Amino acid sequence: MTPLDYVSGATIIPNKAFGISPSNVNTFITKPHTWYREQVLGEKQFDKSTATILGTIVHYCAEQYIKTKAVPKSHIFDYIHEVLDPNIQTKFPSNVDETTAIAELRSKISASKNPHIDVAYILDQWKPMGQAVIDYLKTNKPNRSEELICAEVMPGFYASGSADAVMGDTLIDFKTTSDLTPKAYIPMNYKYQLLTYAWIYTKIGVPINRIRIVWITNNQVGRISETTGKPMKDYPTTATAVTEEINSADLEFIESILKLISETVQASRDYPQLTHCLFKDYRLKQ
Repeated sequence: MTPLDYVSGATIIPNKAFGISPSNVNTFITKPHTWYREQVLGEKQFDKSTATILGTIVHYCAEQYIKTKAVPKSHIFDYIHEVLDPNIQTKFPSNVDETTAIAELRSKISASKNPHIDVAYILDQWKPMGQAVIDYLKTNKPNRSEELICAEVMPGFYASGSADAVMGDTLIDFKTTSDLTPKAYIPMNYKYQLLTYAWIYTKIGVPINRIRIVWITNNQVGRISETTGKPMKDYPTTATAVTEEINSADLEFIESILKLISETVQASRDYPQLTHCLFKDYRLKQ
């Protein structure tokens, strides 16, 4: 385990309570059968990918800069090594030389236990992307970072998770993206997530009036066209903020969805013979 490993919001809710993850609210809306299988039956474990690992590292850089203004690189290298081989618990010293550590990690790529993950790409990308989020934070300093928070939706049901950051009354979420030009809006799947965190914060006495995504783009430089063999336009890493104001109607809207999730799960418990109807998948019919 490293400080970058995932910690579930379920760890802070009462024993036997059902936890609603903000990041999965959109799945309940768009793919209820998938949501049920993953969140109720536990059929899917979190699968790491090149994108999620980069996202985790960038979030760690943000958290450490906000809290300490320093980023322990050895923890990042430990995390990447864990991706290469989860069975070997190698720990890099805190004063590790960056060049040496990266060379060691690159030498182990060919024997990686997770060959579907592009570790070479991660090693190329993590530093410029991490630096981009740090540069953004130099002039936009949150007062809260990576807090595990929860609030009761109804008896036995809680919305819970780890919120990236809060600055005043603005909830901030850092999103890494492979888009060459970041989106100028907050997509609905992310809006459900941010509204849920805003709702939780409001319930625990921290008013939120704005939600913000800070898009961190990949460092797309030095590319060569496979068609022409010529250099392509460079798109260096950027950190771009998109902010939307929210109001009581938005919080009432997301609360209604959280109650719908809770009551749907409860109905499935009370009437298991209707589970396939509730979650729209005949394969769930008992």
